Amino acid sequence: MGYGAYRHDDGSPFFHPDEFDITLLARPRDIAQLTPGQVSRCIPVDIDASAELELSLPALVGDFEFDWVVATQERLLLPAARLREAVGVAGLGTEHTLLLRDKVAMKRHFSAHGIRVPEFTEISEPIQAAELLDKFGQIVVKPVHGAGSADVHIVRDQNELIGLQRQGFGSPDRYEAEEFIAGRQFHIDSVVNNGVPVAVSVSQYLDSHETFPLNGQIRSHTLDDGPDLELLLAFNRAVLGCISWFSGAAHLEAFLDDRGRPVFCELGGRPGGAGIEAAFRYRHGISLLFSSVLPQVGRNVPDASDLARTDQPATGWSMIYPPTLGRFRGYNALPQADWLLQLTTPYRPGDPVGQPRRSTDAIAVAAVCGRDSREVVDRLAEVKSEIIVSIAPE
Repeated sequence: MGYGAYRHDDGSPFFHPDEFDITLLARPRDIAQLTPGQVSRCIPVDIDASAELELSLPALVGDFEFDWVVATQERLLLPAARLREAVGVAGLGTEHTLLLRDKVAMKRHFSAHGIRVPEFTEISEPIQAAELLDKFGQIVVKPVHGAGSADVHIVRDQNELIGLQRQGFGSPDRYEAEEFIAGRQFHIDSVVNNGVPVAVSVSQYLDSHETFPLNGQIRSHTLDDGPDLELLLAFNRAVLGCISWFSGAAHLEAFLDDRGRPVFCELGGRPGGAGIEAAFRYRHGISLLFSSVLPQVGRNVPDASDLARTDQPATGWSMIYPPTLGRFRGYNALPQADWLLQLTTPYRPGDPVGQPRRSTDAIAVAAVCGRDSREVVDRLAEVKSEIIVSIAPE
């Protein structure tokens, strides 16, 4: 996400140069997209190496003095918290940020406050999950600080666990194993004021996050009115009530198990990815991204909007994966419709197209609106069918 994303619907910047003196730490490719005058100074960083970044940020900023440190990307929340502590500015520190980032710390915290979480254990190698696998018959193994569903494994028997032991973990991160929750998975996106949600969207995932097959996709749609929606809204209020110190944007992943009971998966103190920002802005008239920024510069989140989308209140999004591997040549055809809220096409001619490794390795990201969830799902299918790309084999 480049700096150009930090804008209101009318195109005005979140951080107006007349009011803010911005030092931007970003990938070199994002810095190259800036226009003169957008920021005061730039520091190129490798944001993908977030563990190293936590240690190197204080040295990178040198003697610059700051009033605030702002981060909205999941892997940068902990580096930003440690930078605040290193330079002595206000805002969330490491202790609180860990509860929004570390999957072991957050489960311990919310479980202690009465929220149902999967049974879990921290592990340093896959075989240490054997007892948990025996107990539940199916488990999930994932990095403690993982993002984008990368290196997540569903283990269904001891042979698969032994295979994972031989393969080894794909990341130097700490790992956890947890009970597999049979049921449906949801994401609940909120603007939060001191632990109280002021605007909320509840969406159901339609596809697995375990793999990202060629020509596949990951989709979600907002829930229509009904008991599931009310149950998950109440669960979201209960979860957020356990972090009364938090204001900003929250992205809660949760399940309804096979008996219809809500179960915590994980919570991020940042805007959801994919098409969530565009869909949320359309439905609520509030930006999750802007709502994430405001508390980090000492200001309140926006009030809930009176906007009521009575004609097309439902929204959904999809991340669409390449149909084949090779060298990208171009988008030959793209959909156009007034109900298409977002269409992001990140590939450029000449880019290599490899096997997707994380959820964000998409050839297109779309967000749509509709009268109800059924129409949203139909429109997502229409979008996918109308995206035609050219990829040369290698």
